[in-house]
Amino acid sequence: MAQQKEDNKMEMVYEVSQSVFDKLQMIKAHEGTSLIEAITFNAQFIKSIKIGNKAVLRYLADDPAIEFKVKEQLYRLSRIDDAGDKVYMTFSFGTPEWTILEKFAFTAPLEEIKKWKTPAWEIEKAY
Repeated sequence: MAQQKEDNKMEMVYEVSQSVFDKLQMIKAHEGTSLIEAITFNAQFIKSIKIGNKAVLRYLADDPAIEFKVKEQLYRLSRIDDAGDKVYMTFSFGTPEWTILEKFAFTAPLEEIKKWKTPAWEIEKAY
């Protein structure tokens, strides 16, 4: 029983994107509806958050042990190649190269991305 009380005191911090955080704040405010109605109306969105339903529901119910914060926005470099395909900058053995696969693109905070930007590459947000 003492262990359970101690577990309840442990604070959990989850990082989410700005758009997820904004939507959670809107649900939490539940203007014009009850919290249950707001949760029911947004059930699909809540299920889509990869953190887990229990943590999200505890946060929406104002559990002080659960905190959500916006994770740092990441960026990547992209360009259109000669064939008209969108390609992304990546690195192979420390050398900049390109890939058509978005999931293998080099992503980093804006300051780091700006170091690699050239006229051929465009900066875009990585979601």
